Amino acid sequence: MSSIWERNSLLRQKCSLAKYRHVSTNVTFYHWKNLNYCKVPKCGSTFWMQVFLTLEKIKSVEDVFGSGRNKYHTIAMNKTSTWDHVSSNDVIFHVTRNPYSRLYSVYIDKIYLPGFWKFTKKINERNGRECSTSVRFGEFLDYIMKEEVYDPHWQPVSELCGSCRVPYNVISKQETFNNDVRFILNQLSIQGPLKQELLKNLQKKHTENSIKEITPLMIGRAKQDPCLTFMQFCQRLWKSFQIQGYISDLIFFPANSFRNLNYSNFSAILNNYLKGSQKIVMTEVMKKLQRKKHLSRAYEGINRKTIKTLKRKYRTDFELYGYSYELPKVQ
Repeated sequence: MSSIWERNSLLRQKCSLAKYRHVSTNVTFYHWKNLNYCKVPKCGSTFWMQVFLTLEKIKSVEDVFGSGRNKYHTIAMNKTSTWDHVSSNDVIFHVTRNPYSRLYSVYIDKIYLPGFWKFTKKINERNGRECSTSVRFGEFLDYIMKEEVYDPHWQPVSELCGSCRVPYNVISKQETFNNDVRFILNQLSIQGPLKQELLKNLQKKHTENSIKEITPLMIGRAKQDPCLTFMQFCQRLWKSFQIQGYISDLIFFPANSFRNLNYSNFSAILNNYLKGSQKIVMTEVMKKLQRKKHLSRAYEGINRKTIKTLKRKYRTDFELYGYSYELPKVQ
């Protein structure tokens, strides 16, 4: 993987070419002292919102990590500034992600799981199916490519953050997220114990915290979704934790453990997912390999026309950030 300095150099080099000089409007930054961050959904944005809430002393580390995710984004929305007020001596950064991986992550989080259920219903109606039918990944890609449906969750990062317009000096990547977080935190004037506590929650407690944060958020969404039954939801959430590498693919969904529950039994539901993650403790290597396997399988059935459109739509992200156009595959 390239270093931060190599990424910065590549970005400046590419942005000097006329074809990359996009004019992006309304680029918004989260700001704390000398830290300025352009938020990109599905690129570690929840963690950085948690960091900002902690740095602003709105919440303690204990309160921020391991509880429902939605509130972090809502509260932190009030802590923004436009890039025009940013000093050249500040840390100015955003996080990128391989477009293939980011789009699949959006699909799992917002379409496969109950997120944009009205959007899901619309895709199913277009294909003449009941709303309870699981929208396939290829159908999601076809829809957002053909209909030109714009949303920050799948908007190209280069457009969202104005990568060739704003003087970024740190380009982080989802693929090297932990190392990049450590680098960025080292540039800030924060006390050692707080820094270590943030890094501990990023690394050692990541699986546990993520399951604790995601489960209540998804239960809240599922209650509003008229298309999913309780058991369908529980099975999909289990599968999503496997796709993210939190639960091993070798652990089957324990249907009997969910059969007598409902949405009001939050503690029991959460405990089932935590137990699943503890049966086989996934190392970072195991997680990475399992995530790659699921990503590779997801793109196997996508038609060439859709892939061609995807490459064209996200061309700037592929090229500015040094991502390969080659489809994901397990080595």
